[in-house]
Formats: sequence, C-alpha cells, structure tokens
Amino acid sequence: MVVIGLWLPIIGWAADILPQQSENAAPTAAERSADINPTPTEDDAAAQDAEDAQPDAETTEPAEAIADEAEAVAEQERLAWRDEDFAVDPNKNTDWNYEPNGRKVVYLTIDDGPSENTQAVLDILDKYDCKATFFVTGICPDYAYQIREEYQRGHTVGMHTYSHDYAQVYASQAAFYADLDAIGQVVSEQIGFVPCFIRFPGGSSNAISANYTRGIMSALVNGVQAEGYQYYDWNASTGDGDVHTADELFANACEFDELENVVMLCHDSSTKQETVKALPRIIEHYQKLGYTFEAIDRTTMVPHHGVNN
Repeated sequence: MVVIGLWLPIIGWAADILPQQSENAAPTAAERSADINPTPTEDDAAAQDAEDAQPDAETTEPAEAIADEAEAVAEQERLAWRDEDFAVDPNKNTDWNYEPNGRKVVYLTIDDGPSENTQAVLDILDKYDCKATFFVTGICPDYAYQIREEYQRGHTVGMHTYSHDYAQVYASQAAFYADLDAIGQVVSEQIGFVPCFIRFPGGSSNAISANYTRGIMSALVNGVQAEGYQYYDWNASTGDGDVHTADELFANACEFDELENVVMLCHDSSTKQETVKALPRIIEHYQKLGYTFEAIDRTTMVPHHGVNN
C-alpha cells in the first residue's frame, strides 16, 4: 500500500506533461500537405482568374508579327506590277505624257540618296501617307539597303548615276553609260530590276557638262530614250541644292501653288537635315490645298528642260 501511494503523485505529474509534448510534436504528413497547399479562398480564385485572362505575350506578339508580315506581303503583291512595268526596256512602246494630267498632284523627287537621312524621310512620308520618287546614287554604299526599303514602301526608285561626279559622268557618252550601268547594278541588287526612270546630274539643261564634253547633253537626251530610259527634270524646287534654313526651304517650295502637276526637286544626302525639317510643313501646305503626293510612273507628266549643251 505504501508503494502505491508513492506512485500516485508521479502518475499525476506525467499526465500533465504528456499533453504538452503532444502539442509540440512534429506535424503529420497531412498537416504538412495542408500547409504547403492551402485550400484556395475566394480571393485566391479571383486572382487566378484575372491572371488567366491576361494575354500570353508569347502568343500575342508572334500573332501581331504574323499579321504585319501578311499585310506587307499583300502590299507587295498589290504593287508587283511595277517590277515589269518600271523596268528599262528599249522595246517597250510607252506613250509618254508631257502635259498635266488634270489632277492636283505633287511628285516629290528626292535626289542623291540613300543616306543617313533617308530613314527620316521615309518615316515622314509614311506619316502623311505620301509617295515619292527617289533618284538614287552609289555615293553612300553603306545605305544601299534603303533602296529596297524605298521600293517596298511603295515609292518609285529612279537612277541619278553612280558617282554624281560631273567630271566623270560627262567625260564622254561612254563614261556616262558606264556610270549609269553601275548604279543600275546596285538598284537591281536591291529591287530585282533596272528602272527606266533617270535624272541627269544637274538636269538636262546643265551647262557645266560643256566643260568636259561639248554637245554631250544634246546627244544623251536622245540616246537614253532610245535605250528605253526616260529622263525627268523638274518644274519646282525647294532650293536645297544650296544652303538654306528649313524656313527658307519651306517658303521656296510654296511658290508653285499655281501648277497642277508639281514635280518638286529636293535632296537626300548627309548634309540635308534642313530638308528633313522642312518636309512635313511642305507636305501639309500642299495637302491643305487639295494636292495628293504620288510617285512617278509611266503615266506621269514628264518635265523636260531646254538643253544648253
């Protein structure tokens, strides 16, 4: 009896301790699983729904790119007729038009590029939904890829000789054609054919060619047409062949409002930042007067100057 009495207090003490140890025991597997993967609340479900509703960038971006590419392909197909129609062909019988076409049109003709300014010019033309004609050279071969960009954006590409060096170009008729063939090769590499549209350095009326070969312009204006080319002079100019501010170029360009067809001369070279600045205002001026801006094709009015050599 004495032994039993001694053990009773010990048993009571153990009964108090064991529940505390049970409360501090390691969690069971079920308890651990509940901690790791708690039951979702209504807020959690709403957040997940919102996340699922967000577009997947990996799927939307390619879809947009595919749409843009499809649009570009469709535009190229729409303009594919130009490849054959614009190619130089001495056997092609074109009824060239030397009179205004009855519509108010500005034909921007942009010489001497491509250059570091070409991209800015192209972007401005896109912004105002304008088409233009680029008479290109080989002066800056690092920008030759812009010739393809010009053509793919719906502009016309013409040729302005490779070197634009008067002494070289007008040294002889053979020298002129060699230089023209050189730029023709560059253009063909970019757009797949040699265009029929050309512009003489200095225009057909230039007299400086007489310093190198007497009578050469009289011979060339007939010779190039016999070879299937057509040369384009201009009946309006921004005056950017000389140094002017953008304000002065704009004022110069606005002097031809009375013309029905405005074939506007301007330039694209590394020094023509003022032309880039003036271009938006020139476009806005003529658009407000009801003019459209179009690229040259075989139906466009062909301006020819009087030949002075």
